[in-house]
Amino acid sequence: MMTRTMLAGLAVMGLLACGKNKQDAAGSDSAGRNLELAPTSGGGGGNDRPARNSSGTRTLATGATIDATTGRTITSRSTRAGETVLTTVDADVMDRAGRVVIPSGSTVELTITEIKPAKNKSQADGTLTLEVTGVTVRGRQYPISAEVTSLSHTLKGRGVTAGEVEKVAVGTAIGAVAGRVIGGNTKGAVIGGAVGAAGGTVVAIQTASRDVVVAAGTPVLITLTGPLAVSLN
Repeated sequence: MMTRTMLAGLAVMGLLACGKNKQDAAGSDSAGRNLELAPTSGGGGGNDRPARNSSGTRTLATGATIDATTGRTITSRSTRAGETVLTTVDADVMDRAGRVVIPSGSTVELTITEIKPAKNKSQADGTLTLEVTGVTVRGRQYPISAEVTSLSHTLKGRGVTAGEVEKVAVGTAIGAVAGRVIGGNTKGAVIGGAVGAAGGTVVAIQTASRDVVVAAGTPVLITLTGPLAVSLN
């Protein structure tokens, strides 16, 4: 009789233990999270999922600037329209929240659309037009709406080239004719010719071309004319 009573008591204890284990299991999932303590929204079910970056991109607003450096020399003497110029970003470019969008070392591609020397002394400057065509960040290229807003350059004289020599010859011929008319003799012709040659040289110097030159390593400032979104990957 005592043995039966003990067995019955053990059976009851076993049932109680099983009931408790089922209750504990209902309060936890397979990952061991306590769903009863998970934060809820509006009294709903458990919601302990980690927050995610929904966009995966960062954006620079219109007007943001990029400080870069040219990687090659540009000169109107040998550089032609259509050529590409790569520039290297000097410093991290950040969005308004202070997060890096374009890291230092990225490249911005420029295309030369027009390049001409200054044709004469009276022409204040030559012509150089650059179009910003793209930016490469972490090996991925993005189209970009931007313009070059600052780029230093110099004008370098070519000296008296073949074209200017022709102008000197023309000046000499005119001077010789004028000498004959004025002097009426050989001596006058020689003097006239000498004066004409000197005048032609002056004309050549005044009209000698001066090339637009941008040295490699020159700072260039690029300003966005539209927003730029860059992937974080």
